[in-house]
Amino acid sequence: MVAPGLRAQERLRPKRQGTGPGQPGSRQVSTPFDCVVIGVGGFGSAALDHVASRGASVLGIERFGIAHDRGSSHGHTRVIRQAYFEHADYVPLLLDAYRLWDQLAADSDQLLIDRCGLLLAGHPDGPAVSGTRQAAALHGLDLQDVSTQRLATDFPGFDIPDNFEAVWEEAGGYLFVEDAVAAHIQRAVGHGAVLQTGETVIEWTSRGDAIEVVTDRGRYQAGSLIVAPGSWVPGLLPGLPVSWDIVRKPLFWFPATTDQYNRSSGAGVFFLETPGGEFYGFPSLDGETVKVAEHTAGVSVSDPLTVDRGVLSVDLPPLAEFLQSHMPGLATDPTRHTVCLYTRTPDLNFIVDRHPEHSGVAIACGFSGHGFKFTPAIGRILADLALEGRTEHSIEFLSATRPGLLRSD
Repeated sequence: MVAPGLRAQERLRPKRQGTGPGQPGSRQVSTPFDCVVIGVGGFGSAALDHVASRGASVLGIERFGIAHDRGSSHGHTRVIRQAYFEHADYVPLLLDAYRLWDQLAADSDQLLIDRCGLLLAGHPDGPAVSGTRQAAALHGLDLQDVSTQRLATDFPGFDIPDNFEAVWEEAGGYLFVEDAVAAHIQRAVGHGAVLQTGETVIEWTSRGDAIEVVTDRGRYQAGSLIVAPGSWVPGLLPGLPVSWDIVRKPLFWFPATTDQYNRSSGAGVFFLETPGGEFYGFPSLDGETVKVAEHTAGVSVSDPLTVDRGVLSVDLPPLAEFLQSHMPGLATDPTRHTVCLYTRTPDLNFIVDRHPEHSGVAIACGFSGHGFKFTPAIGRILADLALEGRTEHSIEFLSATRPGLLRSD
């Protein structure tokens, strides 16, 4: 088994030297393709994989490199959970995603998912705790209430206020994000997918059954198109009248002064809904630091290419206050950080649908900072929509034309 954390780019590098079909970075491609995928990050890599696995000819076009750090699918780890307070209709997709993650891990011989458990706490009437309980009850999921006594004995690193309630989800855990993207790409290439990296899409057009994608290096024809643009959605889906909010989200690693947060000590991931915001984090994997971030707030950006990836004056104060109040075993001066991007919709739910004006185009965007855990399930749905024009999965609540998404202009 390949060790987690091995850089995805390093594992894929030998394949990038080739010039034949299916080799990442190759410029010798033949058209038309059955499908072209624009954007090969989290969702695009999964879509590329599922399209290729069905025997269709598919080209993936990625502006940056494999598992790059310019968008939303980097930062080492992402939370995964099943009792979903955001919307109960996500749960069937999550159950499918769990099965697909396990299959991808087996196929790639890697540790991609660690079910270490999830501690979630907040006011009992708040959306996090109440919504999690409702989703678990509706779908028959295992969710345990955590008593004050158990908090003290099993979670001594956390200071949970008396007016909060907590739950423990045994199926919760985390994913190794860059490794997961690379694993999808490796499997897609093994099925014959062609991947072009370092290539920027200028525009795409769809006229009937004919789709053309124009890049800074060529033109490609296809029978169908999947657009998974991440934070580049305004430029790649300009005809979609959605009020996007692209938000800069810093992630920090804070030094631990106790081993109570160590994965080796049995610690899990956590999510706390507090009056000051929603905060989440991961067990310490190195025995020295704990990754913590704020899910709420964030600075809106106009151009993902020019986002400030340093530490801004507004970044640390909310986290320092959270740590001092709820995780006193962590120092408040981080040792490192990275910056990701959220692409938020007005209702904070995804868009996964056929394009409203182009039936041969499937779109996946607006994941609002909580989408990565779904990537294999969404990738399979995108393959359904692109190749078959329909899917058996219930995704009506993710429609591109649902109320509340559209701009008034």
